[in-house]
Amino acid sequence: MKVSVKKDVHNGIQPIRVLKHNITTRLVNRNEKYIQELQVNSKLDNKITYHGENQSLFEGQTPFINKKGTISIHETFLSYIWIICYYFFVLYEEILVIPDTIRKGGKPRKKQNKELCERAKELFDYGISLIKTYSDWDKKYFPNPEYYDKDDEEGWYIERTNDLFVEVMNFILYHEMAHAELEHIKKRKEKNLIDDVKEMELEADRQAADKILLSKKSQEMTELSIVIGVASLIFFKNNLSGGKLHPDIDIRLNNVINVFKPNDEHPLWAILYLFLKNWSNQFNLGLDEKGSYDNYKQLYDRLLSQV
Repeated sequence: MKVSVKKDVHNGIQPIRVLKHNITTRLVNRNEKYIQELQVNSKLDNKITYHGENQSLFEGQTPFINKKGTISIHETFLSYIWIICYYFFVLYEEILVIPDTIRKGGKPRKKQNKELCERAKELFDYGISLIKTYSDWDKKYFPNPEYYDKDDEEGWYIERTNDLFVEVMNFILYHEMAHAELEHIKKRKEKNLIDDVKEMELEADRQAADKILLSKKSQEMTELSIVIGVASLIFFKNNLSGGKLHPDIDIRLNNVINVFKPNDEHPLWAILYLFLKNWSNQFNLGLDEKGSYDNYKQLYDRLLSQV
């Protein structure tokens, strides 16, 4: 039976409100000394500003840090990231892992649940719609972290998604803190050069990856969280361009992946393949995956080469 896990301390509008304290608690627990040093040096505010407006991502609802060192995070963005984590976790397990296990003669942990996959896809479509237009998250129908049955299959995925989501958001917050530590805002004002701004973003990504990997719970999950944190931006438009202020998404991905140098069998390649496949479907790009491949890295590289 579905029950609500919301408590009085969970302020906010969207279901993701029940996890906002989890994000900051894990961040402080993993490296409180680093945070305090930034605060003592007046590079980082002692609070994160939490925005609960019912607005689309295109209405300024993505994370940023201002010149005073105050990080802002927004409920719509948190909802979007959770949905991305849930969908691709379900897709990875149900569409790739279970069939691959059977194909190799193994016994999967469970039978494939097509209905669960279909509902996850509907949730994903809703999450993508938040980029341009805000609408309420239907808690009674769609999977969500606030109202669910922890004893059914969907609840199993939700609780593990919660853990992955918090890790992804910790990477994103480390990225903003890197901007503060490295005084990027100040440097941007002084130089006002586009290439320098893009290099600052890559530098912040690398530092964020280094920092979060120093205090990881699980090497594989933390590495996945880094990749998802960057790859989640791909659904904003039909190309990989980062525009004037950010590097191209494929460059950002290569940049963070080079921090930990995964082997060709790492699950992140399968996740990235799924990202590109769904992105291609979203914008009707027609990326062709025909051919034979030894692993998902080769398939990911094949799709990426067509972009």
